[in-house]
Amino acid sequence: MVTERKPYRRLSKRAIQREIGIIAQKAGIQEKVIPHVLRNTFATLTLNNGAELVAIQELLGHSAPDKTLRYAKITHERKREQHKKYLIQ
Repeated sequence: MVTERKPYRRLSKRAIQREIGIIAQKAGIQEKVIPHVLRNTFATLTLNNGAELVAIQELLGHSAPDKTLRYAKITHERKREQHKKYLIQ
């Protein structure tokens, strides 16, 4: 993200937090929404929709898969699906 006025430059962390807060408020979300929550949601949804862990790792800019697993959580439904697909013949 970049600033709206010249000279264009990267937004600060605080500016990004503020923008996300404005969007959440307009959407009527009462809970505090922070970039970290969006990052977790992105990683989890991507993983549960079938993306490979290595791809998510690249998208998040992590150097190791274990860091990605801190963000991406496999749902119970996805675990059952994977179990049926790969373990039950």
